[in-house]
Amino acid sequence: MNRRARSRGFTLIELLIAISVFVVMAAMAYGGLSAVITSRETITAALDRSKIMQMAVWRMGNDLEQIVNRPIRDSFGDTQPAIAGSPDIGIVFTRNGWRNPLGEIRSNLQRVSYRIDEDDNLVRAYWRVLDQAQDSAPVESTLVEDVSNVEWRFLDNDRQWQDRWPPNSALGAAGVGASGLPSEVASAQYQPPLAIELRFTAPAWGNIRLMFMVAGAEK
Repeated sequence: MNRRARSRGFTLIELLIAISVFVVMAAMAYGGLSAVITSRETITAALDRSKIMQMAVWRMGNDLEQIVNRPIRDSFGDTQPAIAGSPDIGIVFTRNGWRNPLGEIRSNLQRVSYRIDEDDNLVRAYWRVLDQAQDSAPVESTLVEDVSNVEWRFLDNDRQWQDRWPPNSALGAAGVGASGLPSEVASAQYQPPLAIELRFTAPAWGNIRLMFMVAGAEK
């Protein structure tokens, strides 16, 4: 005698238990995925900050370590030394090794400056010509944002650190721009310092101290 197999489904309690287990597993999986995404975003942001700082340090080293003793004339026709620096203007100098892949008719020397703008950003600027005209405008780019406690120092031939260059020069803020020094100070010939030190504070890095040797200095 054949008996018809009786079909049996889930009871309400079994269904509720299954749904509860699924919800718990889904919550655990979402929490793990969320943690992975957050960690990835944090690591990506840290790598981006590291890349920005590394590029800034590389750029500064590439500039400062190729300083040459080539004074220039600013847009007013006044002579400016090869390198000038102070708490007011930052640092401005002439460097060698300006690459020219397009073969343009220009010098391989370049006038460069570093300064802090009104938004507390470390800004690099360069001029397309050495001896400038009235319409010679700098090309600027931001290297590091939101910096503070910026300090430039210069090592002289007596192995003494100076907070301005040329040393013992009275650099006033009035009438002095990114191009350099007052003409009565700049008319003399000054050798580049032996080394240049930069200190500043960045939110993601704390206190940073960088030192660059100057190849164009007389040892």
